[in-house]
Amino acid sequence: MISKETSEHYVWGNNCHGWHLVKQPDLSVIQELMPPGTFEVKHYHQRTHQFFFILSGKATLEIDGSRQVVF
Repeated sequence: MISKETSEHYVWGNNCHGWHLVKQPDLSVIQELMPPGTFEVKHYHQRTHQFFFILSGKATLEIDGSRQVVF
């Protein structure tokens, strides 16, 4: 069974946490915890698809210059 309790853990940014649930060359599944007010450095993926599942709070994503708030 895969869970954050048994997965590789890392800390990034301003006390954000990540757990590699799947870490393969062709597939990566990461569970992250971002405290309120934290953010990721703006970046772009050329060949990556991302899926966000927000459990609580909200996230603001910028896609093609347009900001979208996701709850």
